[in-house]
Amino acid sequence: MKQKHLCIILFLVFVVVVVTLIYSNYVEGFITSEVPTVEFPFKNLKNQRGENLKIIAITAPFREEKHEQLYKQYKDQGLHFLGISSYLDFPDKIVNPYDDTFHKKQNHNYLKMVSSWLYCTRSPSTNMKNAKIPLLQLTEADMKDTNYHSPDRSIKKEYDFIYVCLDDNKKCEPGWQSYNRNWVLCKECLKVMCSKYNLKGLIVGRINCKITDLCSDKIKFVPFMKFHEFQKTIQKCKFAFVPNITDASPRVITEALCYDMPVLVNENILGGWHNVIPGITGEFFTNEINLKYALDKILKKSYKPRKWFLKNRGENSRKQFADFLKKNYAEALNESSDLTEAYTEK
Repeated sequence: MKQKHLCIILFLVFVVVVVTLIYSNYVEGFITSEVPTVEFPFKNLKNQRGENLKIIAITAPFREEKHEQLYKQYKDQGLHFLGISSYLDFPDKIVNPYDDTFHKKQNHNYLKMVSSWLYCTRSPSTNMKNAKIPLLQLTEADMKDTNYHSPDRSIKKEYDFIYVCLDDNKKCEPGWQSYNRNWVLCKECLKVMCSKYNLKGLIVGRINCKITDLCSDKIKFVPFMKFHEFQKTIQKCKFAFVPNITDASPRVITEALCYDMPVLVNENILGGWHNVIPGITGEFFTNEINLKYALDKILKKSYKPRKWFLKNRGENSRKQFADFLKKNYAEALNESSDLTEAYTEK
């Protein structure tokens, strides 16, 4: 009888040990091994093999309580955080009057939520400097895959320029997109581009909008298009026109450069300015008055934007990002010691 009881006790102890080990391994795997695939305003960071790293990027202000809860959940899972200036003025005060107001009420300090930050402006803001965390001047768009975004030389040029400004409403009233893409300045510039230079342009996204009669037969408006369709359409144009100011490096700039198209960019833009090298990748302007000086150059000079981008961005930027992560996130990368490239999206 005693032997039978002893066997039962030993069996129960065995069961408890096994269950404990299984649970422990499950929890450990949940906390340290499984990296969830996240969605806006979060982004996954990936290595050269496309695998998720244990670092989550915060790219924009939270829009709802769910985002606050997800941040806490990811943190409890042992994941690390990095901030990226990828949305308007974020993480500083957003000036776009049409932007979501949730973050204003919550007043989050995103710089305290992360261990480092990628910024896009000419110099870090005062808030970034005061945060005393590692900073790197790099944008998501810098890490474009130039092999994927390779020019299709068979596509014929049908337009002189392309301008992207998605529609805010069917009546073309002011909104988030028109403010971000500086539609007001664009309309003034169109008068110059159409009348004095007789340029033919393609405007993507902004439909049902009235512009000067000077452009009635020179500008084509097309609605928002799917990604792959846009990649072909942009190559039908000779250069990209970007009058934007409150924009943290629009992808149309880097996509144009990858397709060997020069860019005409507002010098006051928040991000993307560092990819505009006068005489090499494009030209700057600030208003409809000095626009003509930039147009005189971009219509006559020969540019080498793709060659410059291949040498200075793309793979080089992904390697630079990897080095930054290895220096500042050693604990999170203990299983990715072979990290050679890192990116949020190619």
